[in-house]
Amino acid sequence: MKKLNRFKLTTLSLTAVMLAGLGQSTFAHTRLDVPTQTEGTRIINHMVIGHSCNENTRTIGTSVVFPDGVDSTILVDGQPHNGQLLDFLTNYGNNAQLLLNHSAFTAMDEKIVNGNVVGFWAGGGSGMPNNLNVATPFRLTAASINPTSCAKSVAIKISVADICEITGVNDFREGTVELWTHNDLGTPFDRVSATDDGPATLTIARNLATNPLPSACGEGVAVVVKPSAAQINRDMPIRVNGEQFWPK
Repeated sequence: MKKLNRFKLTTLSLTAVMLAGLGQSTFAHTRLDVPTQTEGTRIINHMVIGHSCNENTRTIGTSVVFPDGVDSTILVDGQPHNGQLLDFLTNYGNNAQLLLNHSAFTAMDEKIVNGNVVGFWAGGGSGMPNNLNVATPFRLTAASINPTSCAKSVAIKISVADICEITGVNDFREGTVELWTHNDLGTPFDRVSATDDGPATLTIARNLATNPLPSACGEGVAVVVKPSAAQINRDMPIRVNGEQFWPK
């Protein structure tokens, strides 16, 4: 019986280690806790910081930007779309609301442009040690997919900067900031990467039961929405009462 109990304990311990390793791998990047949402649904989601800038740093702040849909780049099955986001989403523009949480950062606020929340920031306080994660909560409503469109899904690319040291853009490097952004917009906030693997993704899935694809659509198309360079330059900096704190 004792041998059996020791075997069970060993098995449980190994399972716990494997699950812990899986969790760390899942959140190696800064990503959404729930990356896929059915259109029209509302949930409490989290932006999860998976690690600090390097093993010797502490993350002291984060800046998050959603594409505003105004001058965003829209791709349909990888090809540019010259129309509006309204062609695919009927109520996009003010879908996120930051929830107050002081577990890691003492200050936070939404970024609002023309009455719409286009992102949020958090900072101050003890920050996040490299060996832990931080989950910043916000309420997220998935926009509804236009019934007349052929979109089976719409992927919203969310840009994030995790800040470990307050610097100017010329001092962005490993140890000062971790950029989970696009690599090809031509902004100071672009991620240095051979592939465009930076942004967190929210995929809005069509509810085929209540919003079936039009018969002419076949299997449907996958839509991707990316922010413009102008929006990133406008909305990525952190400002408080009109004063810019980051980048300095």
